[in-house]
Order: sequence, then structure tokens, then C-alpha cells
Amino acid sequence: MHWRFIDQTEAERFDRFLAGNAGDIMQTYAWGQIKDDWLPLHGVVEDHRGEILAACSLLIRRLPIPGWTIAYAPRGPVLSDWHNSDLLSFTLRSLAAAARSNRAILLKIDPAVTDPAGEVASAFLSCGFRPARRDGEFGGLQPRYTFILPLTGRTEDIFSRFPKKLRYKIKYAPQKGLVFRANNDTDIEDFLQVMAKTGRRSHFVVRAPQYFRRLYDVLIKKDRILLLTGYIAGEPVVSSITLLFGDTAWAVYGGQDDAHRNLYTYHAMNWERIRWAKAKGARFFDFFGVAGRLDESHPLYGHYHFKASFGGRFTEFVGEWDLPLSPPLYTLWQFALPVYRLFNRTLSRLFH
Repeated sequence: MHWRFIDQTEAERFDRFLAGNAGDIMQTYAWGQIKDDWLPLHGVVEDHRGEILAACSLLIRRLPIPGWTIAYAPRGPVLSDWHNSDLLSFTLRSLAAAARSNRAILLKIDPAVTDPAGEVASAFLSCGFRPARRDGEFGGLQPRYTFILPLTGRTEDIFSRFPKKLRYKIKYAPQKGLVFRANNDTDIEDFLQVMAKTGRRSHFVVRAPQYFRRLYDVLIKKDRILLLTGYIAGEPVVSSITLLFGDTAWAVYGGQDDAHRNLYTYHAMNWERIRWAKAKGARFFDFFGVAGRLDESHPLYGHYHFKASFGGRFTEFVGEWDLPLSPPLYTLWQFALPVYRLFNRTLSRLFH
């Protein structure tokens, strides 16, 4: 086995490997173009015949500390065989070497792989990784827990498997005048308007508008995105972004206006997203994040119950792991990052 970096000339081959091995869209070559405030590096592990055995997109970001960076593989790495211990350890060592060569104080990974027997976690520990400190209810920078709906059968079959009450809610808003427009028939500015209102209502920080514009501009060229907005009397009242890669669609962003929440507009929108994913050939629809298994007393139970109501299977990934490469600076990072995030959330509540 050997590790090497690739460039744009091998982007399609890189993505084909990811698509064939349950790779996440955040590991694709194009994702590095979206994250333009990071330096993207793309590497592969190959066998003696040149066949790809593992791949990873590694993002490098400079820190305020001069000369130092952090290295992050969002939803990576991706392996052809997670049970191959030699392949896994070689891939992790190669990523660590790449991170060190870029003066990273830590290497962070969070592959989209389940680990019911704990084998992957044990391999991470043996290579010097440690579980990242959990930040918030969702388990990390990317959600550790989610519901994934298999899109088996025809579209009509998927709909018929929903509970009767859910089918009623999906149909309700369109009967009251809700009309959906997608991609070139809608406008990213309408999505931003809905998300801004949702952020103010729920007191969370919404990503900068330029991020969403760049996300759409990059992925629409590859037919990997659905920008969907629902209108009532010409006004945007519910909107979302859904991503597609390989056999999976992800419901990554969405919001709704308070004025028409009683019409179940989000239920109708999720069904439109599922229909689009099915039409594009997806086999799975990922609702993208819940706060673990919750009981009815938890403040986030409504969010959990809404996603669970569509009948997906609860899925827990192996989680987020850190490899400290500079222990003193890593300790500083562990302290400073939560303070920074708390400061941002406080500002959001004060000025929105």
C-alpha cells in the first residue's frame, strides 16, 4: 500500500471511489471548492496495482497562532473495507503525516461509519486518537445521530408506508395554496430570507449568505443539490437545501416562517425532498441529525419525533475523534473553542 495526493485531473476517479463505498458528499472533490476558507487536500491509498483502497479529503485551516493550523476530514476517511485493520491503520498514519507536514496541532476525523461492535473505535484508540469532547446535543461538528429512510419500492410505496396522520399533514399545505419551486425556478435569496427568520426565532446562528450562495453555485453544476422553496400567495414560507451524492440524499438545511406553521408546511416540503431524491436514484434519505435517543421530557424531543415520524431507522455513527499533534496547543484549543462558540451564540441572541 502507498499514500499519495491527487489533483483535479483525478477528481472523477476519486469521487467514483467515494460513491462506490458509501462516501459522504463532504468528502467529494467539489466540497473543497465550497470550503474556500480552508486549504483542501485530497489523498488516496492504493495497492500495488494502483487500485484505490481508501480516500480522504483533508481540510487545512490556519489558526490565529502564527504558523499553526488544524486538519479536519469531514465525514472521512472513506475505506473500501473497515474490517481491514492494516488498511485502517495505514490510512490513519498517512493522514497524521499529512497533517503534521501542514503544521496542524490536531487531526480531526468523523467518518460516516457505524461501529456496533466497537472495532473501529478500538482501532482509533490504538492509533493515538481520542474521542473529541462533545459539543452540544448532536454529538460533534457533524451529527453523530440521525434517521435514515430507505427509499425502497416506488414513490407511491414510500408514501403508503407513512402513518395515516403523516400522510394527512403532507397533503394539507398544498391543499391550502402552498406551491413549491425548485432550483432555477426559485431564488437563493428567498431561502436566505426564510433561514434568517428561523434563526431569529430559534436563537441559532445561521451560516453567512455567501456560504449558501457558493454551496449552490458549485453543486448545481454537478446536479447534486435541491434548492426548494414553498410559497403561499407568492411569499416564501418554507425553504430547504438537500444534497445528493452516490446513493444518499441529505436534508442538510431547512427553515419555515412562523406565519404558516399550522399548515404543516415542513411536512409537505420533506415529502418533496424525498420524492426528488427517489427520482434522482437515491436509495437512502438522511434526515441529517437528531440529539440521540430522547424521551418526551427532553426539550429537543419535538425535533426528534418529527424526523422519526417519517419511519427512518435510527443510526449512530462512530463519532468525532481527535489526534493531538501538539499537546500544549491542543489543550489550549480544547479550552478556547467552546468559549468562542458561546461568545458567538451570545452575540446572536443580543443582536437578532
